Amino acid sequence: MKKLMMLAAIVAALASCQSNKKNAELVIENDSVIAIVPAPAVEVDEEIFTGTLPAADGPGIDYVLTLGVATDGVDTLYTLDMTYLDANGPGKHETFSTKGKQKTIHKTVKNKPKKAVKLTPDNGEQPTYFLVVNDTTLRLVNDSTLVETIGQAVYDITKVKNK
Repeated sequence: MKKLMMLAAIVAALASCQSNKKNAELVIENDSVIAIVPAPAVEVDEEIFTGTLPAADGPGIDYVLTLGVATDGVDTLYTLDMTYLDANGPGKHETFSTKGKQKTIHKTVKNKPKKAVKLTPDNGEQPTYFLVVNDTTLRLVNDSTLVETIGQAVYDITKVKNK
């Protein structure tokens, strides 16, 4: 009976850990609990990029892109806040936010290897692509072809910090 009560208490503790997004493994040998071993956690760092990109009907669009990057190299989630400056008149900005999955992609464009970040929104909208210019700069590109816009407009956002 004691074993059953102990097992019930451990299962409740494990359920509590899982509600906090922690995983653990219960080690049982000969009907006795030997240990509760926590599963290895995957730490997630965040990279934050910002910049003001050109807009057709206003002074610009402020971008704040937060990329979650798992330390084991697995891509994770993103958030993107786009604030349309003076969208509703002078000094009246409007912000739109999207969240979803981000994935690093590699392509050959005009015989040159390219690396980009594909942002796929959870709301079903079309993906957004940012070409990786270097370690601190991402460039908004039109689509999955990763072809850069030709002209004087700058579509770059730069890394401001790691969390």
